[in-house]
Formats: sequence, structure tokens, C-alpha cells
Amino acid sequence: MTRSMPARPEFIILQQAAEWWALLASNEAGAADHAKWQRWLDADPAHAAAWQKVQMISGQFQRLPGAPAHAALSAGGTQGRRAFAAMLVAAVGGLALWQWRSDAGPAAVNALANSAYGSAVGGVRQLSLADGSSVHLDTDSEVELAYSATARKIILRRGRIYVSSAPDRQTPPRPLLVQTGQGSLRALGTRFEVRLQEGQTYLSVEQGAVEITPLGGGAKVIAAGQGARFDDGHIDTPAPVDATASAWTRKMLLADNMRLDAFLAELSRYRHGYVGCAPEVASLRLVGAYPLDDQDAIFAMLEASLPVQVRRPLPWWVSVSARQDS
Repeated sequence: MTRSMPARPEFIILQQAAEWWALLASNEAGAADHAKWQRWLDADPAHAAAWQKVQMISGQFQRLPGAPAHAALSAGGTQGRRAFAAMLVAAVGGLALWQWRSDAGPAAVNALANSAYGSAVGGVRQLSLADGSSVHLDTDSEVELAYSATARKIILRRGRIYVSSAPDRQTPPRPLLVQTGQGSLRALGTRFEVRLQEGQTYLSVEQGAVEITPLGGGAKVIAAGQGARFDDGHIDTPAPVDATASAWTRKMLLADNMRLDAFLAELSRYRHGYVGCAPEVASLRLVGAYPLDDQDAIFAMLEASLPVQVRRPLPWWVSVSARQDS
């Protein structure tokens, strides 16, 4: 029998709020259910805060066409509830899957003028540039290409990219630069990853080398197998990076003794909605390769390999907590 510490109240309350939302959105809630929900809502300010969070998260899923949504909710009983849930999946999950597939193949790009490109949530997009270089865009990322007579510039606006640079065929050769809000990175015949997070830029170099120049000056070259983060005035000391970090370009999430809460936080970047981890299982460790384009399989793998249960009261709401073994 698996023993664990009880879940913290805030996690339990948030799960309760999601389950109330699922019930009230269906055609199964009667007057007694509404009265019980109101008593629950009024019983504690934490309940109201959790309900507000669920409403905020669900806001993007309330743009369903009026007539079909009304018909689904009016169908009655379990059938109506399932129809409404199916519409949520069609409106969100289905769209995300379509965007994933439409982004999956490489797109040839002639970057002679400024052009912006983005990827959908859950999508990984590859751009094949006219100079022979390529750029992978991670989920929910955006770049602007600004090629000129003197430089090949990739401006990272949001998210994460993986760059494979090619020698420039022009004479003299133009440098390949990645520009962020904190400075610029110059490729020195290389493959590397750049990520924006919380006002900083993170660099990981897989091959060759990359020169970082923060906005405040003071350049530093980062060699293959090393990574560094920087802001507009400082570069951290380089440190070794995981050789498998670019697995996302192959639509895989690799875990090597990774905490469950960190794994779920990374996974949540590739889906709409909410993914929660109960504190009592947060420190469980994961090892393995997980397919980002089959998240149902990922959750099944978690339940098979760890003492956890995955609950999904709504298509866009997932919580992972300790399994209650009998």
C-alpha cells in the first residue's frame, strides 16, 4: 500500500472548483446542486478564489458557436454532458491538433525582407531558410526574420528556437545573429538553442560556438556542450548542458531523473488549459522518453510507472495526485 502525505488544501480546493464547473456546465445540475455549489462557494474565500481561477482558465473555451453549444447542453443527461465535452475538445484540442499537424513539416522561407513566423500551442514548426540555415520554433513561439545585405538576423519575440546555421554564400559572408530583448548571439558555425524566460535569455550550444553580446556590452564565447543565461548587462558563468535538451525538435520530452512537478510544468507548455500536480507527489522522479503528440499516452505512462492517478474532470483540466491503493 502506498502511503503519502495528504494533499495541501489549495490543491484540493482547486480540484473541487474544477469538478463543480464540470457539473454546472452540464445539463445534470438541478436546483439542489446549484444551492450546494453556492454554499460551497460562500463557505471560504479560498473557494471563491479557486472558482475565479477556473473561470479565468476556462474563458478561452467559452467561444463555442451558440446554437451547437446550446443544443449540446440541452440534450439531457449523460449524453448532453458528453456532447458538450466533445465540443470543448473539438473547439480546443481538435484545433490544437490541427495546428500541430499543419506546423509539423518544414516550410521553405525566403528571408529577403522582414517576415514574422509563429507556432501554435502544442506545435513545433520548422523553417528552412534560403541561405541553408534552419530554425525550429517550439510551442507558442514567434520570430521575425530580418535578412539584409550586411547581416542575417533572427529576432526572437517569444518562446524558444533551435538554430542550425549554414555558411553564408555571399561575399563577404554575413554573420548569423539571434537578437533578443537582452542582447544578441552570433553563430560561429553551430547548432544551438535560445529560450526567453522571465526577462532573461538562455543559450545552449550543441555544436560549434556562439558569441553572446548583452545590450550593455562585454561579449563572451560559449563553446559546444555549454550553456549560459544573460540579461542586458550580465552573462552568467557557463555550465554544462544536457545533450538531449533539443529532443523537443523531434516532438519528444525526455526526463532523466526529473521531478514530476517540473515534468508536468514543461508538459503544460504544449497544451491548452491547466495541469496541476499535488504537492505530495511533486518530488517523484521520472526517467524516460515521452511523445509530445500523444499526451493521453503520457498520462497513461505516468499512472503505470508511478503511484499516481490522473484526473480529468474537463477536457482542458488535468490534475495528478497520489493513487489511493486499496
